[in-house]
Amino acid sequence: MNYPEKPQLYMIWPQNKVVERESILPIDYSIRSYKVGDEEKFLGLMGKLDFDPWDEDKLKNNMAKIIPEGWFFVEDKYKEVIATAMCLHNYSGQFPFRGDVGWLACDPEHRGQGIGYVLAEYVTKRFLSAGYSCIQLSTEYYRLPAIKIYLTLGYRPVLYSTEIVLMWQDICNKLDWEYTPNIWNENLELCYPDFKKIKH
Repeated sequence: MNYPEKPQLYMIWPQNKVVERESILPIDYSIRSYKVGDEEKFLGLMGKLDFDPWDEDKLKNNMAKIIPEGWFFVEDKYKEVIATAMCLHNYSGQFPFRGDVGWLACDPEHRGQGIGYVLAEYVTKRFLSAGYSCIQLSTEYYRLPAIKIYLTLGYRPVLYSTEIVLMWQDICNKLDWEYTPNIWNENLELCYPDFKKIKH
């Protein structure tokens, strides 16, 4: 499906927040970190999804940013990789410990079982254990299931323009989620030192 092009959405993990619980995968699924040979499995999975095309160069570029023990894979009972997510180091020149939740993806045939939530939780906990003071992610406005995962886990939207404010109001309405911009704006300088609050 072709969606109208709109700005990317950004979300951050609140300062000093901890992951409040440890979720469990459904039966017949297991989670592990990267092992040699996973590159081909990853590319095969990404080829099933609606992300921009992946190739070996794009994979190498992203692998160079993954922090130690920061690439996770979910396997089904047949040991097939059906989901993945990365902890990507993102050095900005302002924050030496900025991390990005990268490429959280799940095979469409295995969605709706909480797998994405578990992966998001694992990535966030790995960043926190590594001492990252700024954890952020980006996504598109139409990826509502993923957005709900991030909101439920505790990530907060970054309201960086009037257009983004309107987009988040619409998203919250579609997800039946409370729109709380004053709470979301707290501590955004942690990741965005030049952030200017938008009038709501």
